[in-house]
Amino acid sequence: MDERRLNWETVGLWLIGLGLLFGLWRVWVIEQALEHTVMQQVRLMAAWVRFQQAVGDCERLVTVLGASASPVVRVSGVEPAAVQAQLRERTGEAERAFRAMRNALEPPLQQPDAPETLHWAAIRTEMEWQQISASLWEYLRHADARHISLGNLHAFHLKGQDSLQAALQSLQQALSAWHGTQIQQGYAQRWLALGFCALMGALLMGWLWHFYLRPARLMTRWLQTEDADLPLHALRGTRWESVARTMLAQRERLRQVERFMRDLAMGRTPKPLDPQQPNDPLARSSRWLLHAIEKLRTAPRDREAV
Repeated sequence: MDERRLNWETVGLWLIGLGLLFGLWRVWVIEQALEHTVMQQVRLMAAWVRFQQAVGDCERLVTVLGASASPVVRVSGVEPAAVQAQLRERTGEAERAFRAMRNALEPPLQQPDAPETLHWAAIRTEMEWQQISASLWEYLRHADARHISLGNLHAFHLKGQDSLQAALQSLQQALSAWHGTQIQQGYAQRWLALGFCALMGALLMGWLWHFYLRPARLMTRWLQTEDADLPLHALRGTRWESVARTMLAQRERLRQVERFMRDLAMGRTPKPLDPQQPNDPLARSSRWLLHAIEKLRTAPRDREAV
């Protein structure tokens, strides 16, 4: 029975320790996931800002080219050919910024919990930019940089610009909402993991108190107090129960030896000590001592009889 209790005590300690380690591992995993989500949000927002800035540069250059047909603008020093070269460079940068933003969007879009609003915002942004990009490259293929069509201007200044900006704003809102949901879920999971760790820690402290600290304090108090009763019921189920029973038996044995020696000192003939085991040295020594005392008592009588 004691061995079974000891096994339960050890198994329980191992289970609580493993549970605590699992809780700490979960906290670490959740922290890594939160950090990854925040870094992903930073990368996406940086790509979104770069693309928006590139689109803004293209819009400004198209506006300058549209106004360069005016003699006043040409007199002020605007060179349509130079502006067209700048527009070609900025359009290439916008294409690269869009591809970078689209590649950064792939991991969130591939996740099963990605909302439909995020998918539609990404598709809408891609379609709007393809229309504007096609219009810009069509203009840039022309040799004459001074003549820009109304369609190229309208791509930014009328419906195209509003649609692209609206698509970019909806994409930014969908990303912010999705990342906010991810972070809130991560915080909730982290609190659950921390609560589980706190529960395992409290259970570990209670387990150690019940099986180790409290029995040790009771044993120490019992040893330091003379003629105090040891509460065995408080030690039941712990490894200290067998130790306490052994110490109680040893104390009772010492009391028996004390009564035995007191009876001998007072001239009485006590009974020999009862053996507690087959080869009990105290019981054997008490019998030898009584036999020796009996010899000493009968020796003067024999001499008087002679």
